[in-house]
Amino acid sequence: MGQGRLALGPWQTLMDEFLVDGETTLRNLEAGMRRAEQLGDVLRVGYLPDTFGHVAQMPQILRAAGIETAVVWRGVPAAVDFHRFVWEGIDGSSVVTEYLPGGYGNAAYIFDVPGPVDLKPFEERFRPWFGRDAVLGMVGTDHKPLVHDFSERVPDGAEVGTIGEYLAHPAADGLFRWRGELRSAARANLLPGVVSARIDLKAACACAERWLERYAEPLQSLYGGTDRPEPFLAEAWTRMFQNSAHDSICGCSTDEVSAQVLVRYAEAEHIGRELAQRAVARIAAEVPRGAFAIVNPSPRERSNLVELDVVVPDEWEAVELELPNGTRLPTQEVRRQLPFEWEAKLAGADVPAAIARRLHGREIFGRIVNGIRTEEGRAILLVGDEADPEFLDMEQLLGEIALATMEGEWTLRVVAQPKRTIVAGVPAPPLGWTSVRPGHVPGTVPGTCPHVDVSRLTRIVRGKDIGDSYNYAPPANDVLVDVPTDELLESVEDGPLRKVDVLHRTYVWDDRTVVTRTRFEKRAGEPFVRIRVELDNPCDNQRVRIHVPLREPARSSQAEGQYAVVERSLEVEGGHGEVAIPTFPASGFVTTGGIALLLDHVTEYEVVGDELALTALRSIGYISLNVNPSREEPAGPEIPVPAAQLRGPRSFSFAYCASSDSILEHAEAYRNPFLTAPGHGPAGELSSHAGPTLEGSTAVVLTALQLGRARIVNQGPDPQTVRFAGEELELRPWEIRTAPL
Repeated sequence: MGQGRLALGPWQTLMDEFLVDGETTLRNLEAGMRRAEQLGDVLRVGYLPDTFGHVAQMPQILRAAGIETAVVWRGVPAAVDFHRFVWEGIDGSSVVTEYLPGGYGNAAYIFDVPGPVDLKPFEERFRPWFGRDAVLGMVGTDHKPLVHDFSERVPDGAEVGTIGEYLAHPAADGLFRWRGELRSAARANLLPGVVSARIDLKAACACAERWLERYAEPLQSLYGGTDRPEPFLAEAWTRMFQNSAHDSICGCSTDEVSAQVLVRYAEAEHIGRELAQRAVARIAAEVPRGAFAIVNPSPRERSNLVELDVVVPDEWEAVELELPNGTRLPTQEVRRQLPFEWEAKLAGADVPAAIARRLHGREIFGRIVNGIRTEEGRAILLVGDEADPEFLDMEQLLGEIALATMEGEWTLRVVAQPKRTIVAGVPAPPLGWTSVRPGHVPGTVPGTCPHVDVSRLTRIVRGKDIGDSYNYAPPANDVLVDVPTDELLESVEDGPLRKVDVLHRTYVWDDRTVVTRTRFEKRAGEPFVRIRVELDNPCDNQRVRIHVPLREPARSSQAEGQYAVVERSLEVEGGHGEVAIPTFPASGFVTTGGIALLLDHVTEYEVVGDELALTALRSIGYISLNVNPSREEPAGPEIPVPAAQLRGPRSFSFAYCASSDSILEHAEAYRNPFLTAPGHGPAGELSSHAGPTLEGSTAVVLTALQLGRARIVNQGPDPQTVRFAGEELELRPWEIRTAPL
């Protein structure tokens, strides 16, 4: 690098832009630039040569990092007919962009032939793209070693340099301008099937991203105390960047690679969960025993239905929750846990030994010892799920038991108090917490849960897929299966705050009986229905989609992705030997035809007539097929990937909303539930605490909060003025703002 012959970065890994969120993309860039600086210098070019399409906000992300140019191949539309154009983000940011006709290895094999190198045929082939500009030849490609005598074999008249040198002084004047995302297959294969291949990877990615970005980082920043989470977070983000590599998150790799991707996501998620739980434990230390801490990860006050296990007397008819201001909230009882009891008759001298043999520190039978009492020949060991008191000297306790039971016959009982599982809609302050305490209330809770007819809300449609991880390909004689052989709607929970129905449907796929369960959950105060489809997949080479009826004709769709909500046509541009299929990725939600679907993770969707279809499962058996009906040329090696058939138990979750109004608020509530923990502080009054507050238009969202900075994004086409943490921020349309704290 010292001689300028080697350029590094700017990315830590070349991610797939549509399959990871905006935070992962931006931090990938930050990490790559830091690492390149450690090694010498940064390639200040947005080098994106093989990404499967490009997101609408990439120009703004690059500009924020001081990068003014980009390099792309896939996704460039037919309207681009020159090697250079101006790519505008939806916020108006722009970068001069180099299109790579022939791909990022268009000159990779020129030096394979021994003897003098003749560049004339190469130049003649690509000259129409470059006009009077120097023709760019990219020497090198996937899985190809360097040409060992490259410098000696470069013919006269050719100039050797880095891509940064080639783009050193780009001029935007007179260049064609393209605005928004790049998702055309006119110039190169887009390979859209990677959105639905190995959907388990996409689910794992989104789960890890949420635990890190929306729980671990903000809660540690605000309530971490003396904890030093930075090394753990750095380790977790390293895993995320490793998995972001576009062949990894895309699922177009061997089974062994995908297995490691799942392991790394699990590690990152576990780090995020542990850090979040440590912060919540600090909050719970300020909440009295017998009460509960309710933690809101959102920057605005909101309510969320929480589920709590409460210890209450059997004689209580119903339970209510008291807030710090004295407000009392109704609850719905979901189930009762019978008190745990274990009993044995022993000689008194054997009682301490019988307890000691079963103890693991303070734990016995999976519960925590909280005390003992003796009465009329009975020794009753009191246990619970939480430590109360926080500390207990077990050696002293065993000594007391030995003294109390040293003579006669005794009955030893291990007893846990009865518990009830309840749900309640609890309001909590922004990025803060409140506390609630169970109380006795006579009577029942009035019904407030909405009634929704779910019997025809979804259709499960299954077809065959003879494609691969890159491209879906139905057989010519495909027969779609969408009519069940048996159907039963069951009400499993019918309360005033939560209703749950399960639609059991049985199908025959490939002569195999497949039983599906579609769970519909309605909550008081929520304008959407939470839906989860479960099945045990016994089949290969298939695509299973969930179809949801539209309420009006669709003319386009809007999908939330990476710091943006983009509008898309119902058709796509093809032209490079790849069948143009109008399936698209969405991250947080997709709206069209008068409905909105809230998503757990990046999901493939398509408007099909008067329905919106989500791909819940795609089973494929090869990374790439040399002969794929949906693509003229191979996209990778023809290697079997039997694990990508995704056999066994599978589930797919989303939510249905009959309107797109306030969709960003609904997506926030759906994807980011409250956290709860039993209080373990001293007796006292209930309290609450608010963190930094986001005030103003709900089109402005918080995407990150770390020590010293927050990321605020205007996800709308209008300028907005908001306040966050007391500071006023003026945001232009679609602006990504990193604000100091």
